[in-house]
Amino acid sequence: MGIEEARRIMMNHFANAARRFGLSELYGYIYGVLFFADEPLSLGEIAEKTGYSISHVSSALKLLESVGLVTRIKKPGDKKAYFTAIKNLKEWRKAAYYNKLLEDVRQTRVNVQKALEEIKEDRSEEAEKIREKLKFMLKRNEITEKIIKLLVRSDEERLLEKLILCLHELENERA
Repeated sequence: MGIEEARRIMMNHFANAARRFGLSELYGYIYGVLFFADEPLSLGEIAEKTGYSISHVSSALKLLESVGLVTRIKKPGDKKAYFTAIKNLKEWRKAAYYNKLLEDVRQTRVNVQKALEEIKEDRSEEAEKIREKLKFMLKRNEITEKIIKLLVRSDEERLLEKLILCLHELENERA
C-alpha cells in the first residue's frame, strides 16, 4: 500500500496544483502520469492511464509543453510522438511559476509605462496622484523582476536560505 498510496497522494497534489492555476485536473493527472513514468509515453498511453480521451489529452499536452513542463520526444523510426515530464523540481518551479511570474511582471511594466505615457502632459491633481501610484508600482515591479531573475539563474536553495536569513533579521529588527 505504501508505494501506491504515495503515488495517489502525489497525483492528487498535481491535480490540485492544476486547479489552483485555473486549469482542469486533467493537466495535473497528465503531469503525474509522466512524472512517475520510467520511459516517455505516447499520447495513447497517457490517455489510457488518465482515463481521458485522446483529444482532451492532446490539447492539455500542448499547453503543458508550451509552459515547459512536458517535453515531446521523437524516437527514430517511429512516427508517434512521446512525452516526458520535467522531473527536476527546480526546473518544474521555473517552468510553472517563475516564467509565468516574469511574463506577468513584464506585461505589468509595459502597461504601467503606457498608462504613464497617456497622462504625461496632464498636470491635474488627479493625474499627479495616478502618476505617483504608477511610479510606485513600477519600482515594486522592477524589484520583483530582479528577485525572480535571481531565483531563475541562481543556486535556488542557497539563495532561498540567504533570503530567509535576511527576512529573519528584518523581523528581529522590527520586534
